[in-house]
Amino acid sequence: MIERGQVVKIKSGFARVRIERHSACGSCGKCGMTEKQKHADFYVENTLSAAVGDVVEINIPDANTAGLAFVGYILPLIPALILFFVSLACKWQVWLSILLFFVGLTLGFAVVALIDKLRKHKWTQSPTMQSIITVSNSEEKTKTEINNISNKGENENEQN
Repeated sequence: MIERGQVVKIKSGFARVRIERHSACGSCGKCGMTEKQKHADFYVENTLSAAVGDVVEINIPDANTAGLAFVGYILPLIPALILFFVSLACKWQVWLSILLFFVGLTLGFAVVALIDKLRKHKWTQSPTMQSIITVSNSEEKTKTEINNISNKGENENEQN
């Protein structure tokens, strides 16, 4: 999903881009905006050297919600259910089966926390800056010289 927003802050090579809610905006949740919010802020690597006040286009990738739901809800249940059914198969007391279920659930959430730490809390791709749009004299000018220069350089390398 490509959205336009205004750069409201630059810090450490990242731009905070504010996306305003549009009248055609639904409640798909891709941008993380709830129905009551009027805007959402995204932290985007400032690869195009945008300045505060510039209007930019950013690409917000689709999240794999099924995969995220599996990791958050189903993965913790797997060790819990295994321990529970093993204890039932061994004909242990019911209270011990329930206790083992909660031990397995705790173990499952610990595994999810470990996976989250190993992935450095990055479960989806980050938004990327596509182009800088500046508004002057009621005309929109796209400031994509950086992209054009890099594309020309690639084309020249291909020709050589």
